[in-house]
Amino acid sequence: MKKIISVFLLLCTVCTVFAYTPHRIEPVETRAEAFGGPYLTDTTSVYSFFSNPASLGFMDKKTLWPPIAAIGLGGPLDKLIKTGKTLIEGKGSSGNPAALANSVGDIIGESGLSLGLRIGGPLTFGAVRKHFGWGFVNTFAVDGNIFSVSRSDLRGGGGLAFVVGYGYPIKLGKAGVLSLGLSARGVTQVETAYTDSIIDLAANAGWERLPAYLSFGLGLDMGVQYKVFNILSISAVCQDLYSPMWIRTYPKITEFGKNGSKFEYKQIDPRLGFGIKTDIPISKITLGIISEWAVYADYNNIWQFFGKNAIYRNPVLELSCGTELVLFKVLALRVGMNEMYPAMGLGLNLSKFKMDFSIYGKELGFEPGYNPQLNMGFSMLIKY
Repeated sequence: MKKIISVFLLLCTVCTVFAYTPHRIEPVETRAEAFGGPYLTDTTSVYSFFSNPASLGFMDKKTLWPPIAAIGLGGPLDKLIKTGKTLIEGKGSSGNPAALANSVGDIIGESGLSLGLRIGGPLTFGAVRKHFGWGFVNTFAVDGNIFSVSRSDLRGGGGLAFVVGYGYPIKLGKAGVLSLGLSARGVTQVETAYTDSIIDLAANAGWERLPAYLSFGLGLDMGVQYKVFNILSISAVCQDLYSPMWIRTYPKITEFGKNGSKFEYKQIDPRLGFGIKTDIPISKITLGIISEWAVYADYNNIWQFFGKNAIYRNPVLELSCGTELVLFKVLALRVGMNEMYPAMGLGLNLSKFKMDFSIYGKELGFEPGYNPQLNMGFSMLIKY
């Protein structure tokens, strides 16, 4: 049982630096991950207005159904499965810290270990009607960088966001349609963090001494999107233009709800991105075999270059591009690139039943190839 608890703690604790900072709550959207998204010009998915409120100007009626499953897993998946099975079965570990250190050390290796787990919660639902959108996003996440058996940065917890937005379309005749969008969100998060030896945490069941963070906040997004000839779309979006957060710290998880600090004020950094999309009119040519074909490209954030922080990611990591091809309005083939790593996936849409799968790379460092992570995602929902 101690071994099982150790593995559970290894996978279900969370990563941060010394000063805790909340993050933007995003939906677990497997479709977009499969071709390098989410894209600022995408209007196909109801999730689009969470990234760009101006996309609502091109939506009429959509419904966001609670997912039966929405999960993403990142890390050296083959090592995790093999070593986790070894620990649970008792091979190579006699229950003492030294043996446990050897087992965990095998996973970490010489270059460290990066882990990620994201789950879309049951409180994820919403709708779009007449360019007005609203929705709840509920997520649970675990992220970790284990640099060695004596040093780690772990972070995990859950959050809930309520988003409401409106996109106002302005028809310009033959010149196309311009949409102006605005959205606001209210969020709450509960998380924990650990920045010490993973062996000490696992061997001594040190979860009781982990801190807990309760945060509340607001957010404001603004966007503009222009579409011409039903083929070309361009957009500009500022996310978290104003996003204040109030954070309360509890020294121990066991003291959550009591003995907390006073609320501390922080703000999430804004993001300013640009996107372009081309809808290739190929349905008639292929007699409906290829029902949709779209090509996307985004530059996700230039705001960091204007901030006071002199340390920022390599500019090339903010570039993403991809394409989605839909056959018979049922099967979607997706491929793309994000953060200089490839992405691919499949989607199946049977009207009342929808399933998506993705596999993609992610860069956790500041330079391409510095700290890569392999991710896989799966989602499934049934409309009722």
